[in-house]
Amino acid sequence: MQGGGRLHDGHLMRETGVLGIDVGGTKTLCLLVDQKYEVIAEEKFQTAPEDGRKKFVKKLRGAAECLTKVAERKKLELTAAGIAVAGRVNEKRGTVESAPNLLCLEKLNLARLFKAEFDLDVRMGNDVQLALYAEHQLGAARDCQNVLGVFLGTGVAGAAIINGRLYSGATGMGGQIGSILTHHVGGADTLTGHAILDRIASKAAIAGTALGLAAKQWAPHLFKEVGTDLSKVTWGALRRAIRKGDAQVEDLLRARLRIVGSALSNIVNFMNPEMLVLGGGLSEEMPQLVRSEIDRGLRKYLPPEISKPLAIKVARFKNKAGAMGAARLAFGAKRLR
Repeated sequence: MQGGGRLHDGHLMRETGVLGIDVGGTKTLCLLVDQKYEVIAEEKFQTAPEDGRKKFVKKLRGAAECLTKVAERKKLELTAAGIAVAGRVNEKRGTVESAPNLLCLEKLNLARLFKAEFDLDVRMGNDVQLALYAEHQLGAARDCQNVLGVFLGTGVAGAAIINGRLYSGATGMGGQIGSILTHHVGGADTLTGHAILDRIASKAAIAGTALGLAAKQWAPHLFKEVGTDLSKVTWGALRRAIRKGDAQVEDLLRARLRIVGSALSNIVNFMNPEMLVLGGGLSEEMPQLVRSEIDRGLRKYLPPEISKPLAIKVARFKNKAGAMGAARLAFGAKRLR
């Protein structure tokens, strides 16, 4: 049938689609998604919060315009936009309430923007929560009732599905596992030291230590690629260094991931989930290493009745998880809370 439509009661019905948008601290990804959850087109740009709100809005508007034009060409009727934000949102108002890495966007009313510019209603949520939501609804954790999601990227982030529903917490920020203590020595001061997961397994923490190995020529392949430039120490650079033989970089990653696993045992023992989903940039670049070492660090602290039913899987949607979760929300799935 021409035009991608379908017949209903003798009338030609247009296929529908939504925009799924993930506003991260570094990049913003915008997807055009059809009702089969196929990605029809995508636009990506640097979020660059340091450039201010006006420039961000201009780039966001431009990306959305490109996708709406694709929808017109494909004869897809856009019904809504879903937006995932690296921070806390007020879905009822359609605003970004707080975003430590996106300060220029705080109090920005995205719902008003999309209604005025594109006549689209907006659904919003936290980026990590929506990433796990995508995996629960459409991906690795589909049909599971209790799921813990851990995303290893710029920071160590988490989210949870409890009894089939996304857990948001009292203020919408449930799942902040990056501040979990790995040991209590030092009291409250450890929150600014090296005893929390963010200070152990975030990109900055691992990259900084790896760069030290490179500078001492203990990781010569990494040094050849990045020199002494910390900004060049990406997850991909670490993967390539390991592949070429930098054993100390591999040892570093394995040790840090085992610590993550042992720390997660506290949550897993409390939640008793069916599945642990691992996502984020590190999991995407080195899925087997991440899964095996977190499994190794985790299971030795679990009793058999909790360990036996627990499956550990890598996220299906990779870097598109937040945008896909936003798209799923936009298609009219049940409210998050």
